[in-house]
Amino acid sequence: MMQELGGNTAREPCSETRAFRRRWGSRGRAGLVKPLRRSLKDQRVARRCLGMTTFTEAWDRAQRIEGWLTEGQARLLYQTAASVQPDQAIVEIGSHHGRSTVILASAKQNGAKVLAIDPYEDPRWGGGESSLKTFLTNLRVNGLDQDVELRRGYGADVGGSWDGEPVGMVFVDGAHDFPSVNADLSSWLPHLAGGGVVLIHDTYSSPGVTRAVFRHMFGSSVFAYVGSARTLTAFRRKDQALSARLLSGVRMIGKLPWMARNLTVKVALRRNLRAAAVLLGHRSRAMPY
Repeated sequence: MMQELGGNTAREPCSETRAFRRRWGSRGRAGLVKPLRRSLKDQRVARRCLGMTTFTEAWDRAQRIEGWLTEGQARLLYQTAASVQPDQAIVEIGSHHGRSTVILASAKQNGAKVLAIDPYEDPRWGGGESSLKTFLTNLRVNGLDQDVELRRGYGADVGGSWDGEPVGMVFVDGAHDFPSVNADLSSWLPHLAGGGVVLIHDTYSSPGVTRAVFRHMFGSSVFAYVGSARTLTAFRRKDQALSARLLSGVRMIGKLPWMARNLTVKVALRRNLRAAAVLLGHRSRAMPY
């Protein structure tokens, strides 16, 4: 997914200068072209030489925070956030305790802004002042409180009045009903820059989310389905020819059996039929996400 880390700000390379320059050239970050085609070892060396937080370090921080984000999903968020240009914003709708926020803020380039949006007003849905306090504490103890701007409110409201930087990435993980997700996407997709990526959590485990995603993305001429990590889906803003639109649609439809499986698991867990969930390959007591 990540095409390049981009940017022009080079830091003094670390003690592995020679290996760094052999692999990536002398241009610092600007030399990190298409890093996903390089080995993971090379990526770690490059980010370490630039003084950037590696995914392993970011995940070590984030996994200690309560939340619903798998390691694979965190990696997809990290890779996407790392590709956002320094003059663009990274928008997160639904922050809870900051598990995903820590990943985004750890991955971003210097200059890029992380905007976390959450009303923190209803304890029944994981909100309230106690969750806000936990969120702020998690940012502070991880040294990221200066890297994140919090907007207390709803994604659609903030997006509707947004007049800030171009947006390079939007991560949608707020309320999971159709009206909320539909409003979030309607408000933020117009702000997404060309080549920018929108990621939606629980696309294939919550019917309201699925409906909203298909409404905006299925058959779209300007958004291409580029992949997923379990129920987290990613779409890139790019013009699509008819053949590409058909391919994106087929790939989206191809994930529907996975959704049916997840919904069946949810029913089984709610009815205390854990053995049935295990038969479907779900061994956790938590709902699939």
